[in-house]
Amino acid sequence: MKRTLKFFTFSFGNFANTVAYQVLGNRVQFFYIDILGLNPAIAGTVWTLYGIWNMINDPLMGQVSDRTRTPMGRRMPYILFGAIPLGLSFFFLWTPPKHNPWIMAAYFFILLFIFDTLYTITIIAYNSLFPQVAPTLKDRVDLSTWREALAVIGLLLSYIAAPILSESVGFVWMGAIIGALIAVGYLVTVIYVRENPVPEGEVVPGILESLKIVLSSQAFRLFVGFNLMKEYVFLILGATLPFWRKYALGIQGKGEVFGMTLGAGDQEAILLGSAFILCIPLLLVWQKIVPKLGYRKSWLLANISFVPGLLVMTFAHNFYTGLLGTLLVAPGLAGYMILPLPMLSEVIDDDAKKHGLRREGIFFGMNGGIVKAAFSMQGVFFATVFSLTGYVSGAAQQSATAIWGIRFLIGITPILSILLSSWWLLKYPLGREAARAVQPART
Repeated sequence: MKRTLKFFTFSFGNFANTVAYQVLGNRVQFFYIDILGLNPAIAGTVWTLYGIWNMINDPLMGQVSDRTRTPMGRRMPYILFGAIPLGLSFFFLWTPPKHNPWIMAAYFFILLFIFDTLYTITIIAYNSLFPQVAPTLKDRVDLSTWREALAVIGLLLSYIAAPILSESVGFVWMGAIIGALIAVGYLVTVIYVRENPVPEGEVVPGILESLKIVLSSQAFRLFVGFNLMKEYVFLILGATLPFWRKYALGIQGKGEVFGMTLGAGDQEAILLGSAFILCIPLLLVWQKIVPKLGYRKSWLLANISFVPGLLVMTFAHNFYTGLLGTLLVAPGLAGYMILPLPMLSEVIDDDAKKHGLRREGIFFGMNGGIVKAAFSMQGVFFATVFSLTGYVSGAAQQSATAIWGIRFLIGITPILSILLSSWWLLKYPLGREAARAVQPART
């Protein structure tokens, strides 16, 4: 019972992380581009720079976390004292000055950087506790299942509540409500967590030496490659969804769905919300599959299961074909949700055996920094495809070319990333047999 309660409360950090990450990815570009009229090329440039900053600050914060020594531990202070400022910074993202496009772009740029710095401080500390909270393979798969079940609730809020709130009470109030949930979620996560003491005499290498050691791991280099591709799939689906709903599916106002009259935001919420609801039982399926197949084969299976839904989404033309596509991607979504942290913990365990030192912070930081390049990838693709296909901000209708650009973004580019991900997975050196128990981890 105590183990279950600990896993449950700890998983609220992933709820907060998911809400922050997905609402930002799903709504903020739509808000600045389609609602406020910011030029897509300028917004894409801001997003690309944001991704570059992520690549820098994540490893830095990972190293800072590893080297922190306080009575509360290495990680806990960053969660406790970062939660409320993080929630506030999220809120202020939705309160830009609207009269001058250059001032608006500068505000977007500055607030994104403030938000991301606070987000990075908090999430790296939180994720670095994962191997300690779940020291064995069974613990890791079980905790990951709890985390992702809470993440599904966060995703439902992100893709159902956020669109409805933004239409009913406005983006500012949506930002206030979601920001409060982010802060509370992180505060709940540490209720039953106590960090293990740092071994006496442990000396953490400087950042350059740590980076050299981390990047010397073939398993880590390959992991961040296919994890980057996974992150791009999540980002491009979330960011393109409002445009796909509005222009490719033609859902711009009230319509009849299953005999009910629903607004555009409600229909969008059903499109992806149904897929995330389906993820909850599918997480339990993956909980059984992963220990039998191991992490590598399970990830390959998740890749394969994604493709049919992406193809349907590419060619969907109304609510019902769109819903079929989003439901078909649910098995892949569930697999992608449950695998990354246990698999990265496997890489960290392998490194600790070789070097006799655990450095979760720098591994999670480097992973976060490299994976956040997906933001830059998504920003470049958005700016390029929208510009080349003639997308017009805020238009009631788009040209056929612009609509096919949206279809290309939401369906074809994720499939290309999955193919590249699978190539790297085939080369991954760990987990080539059924997963086996790992020894308890110390931080």
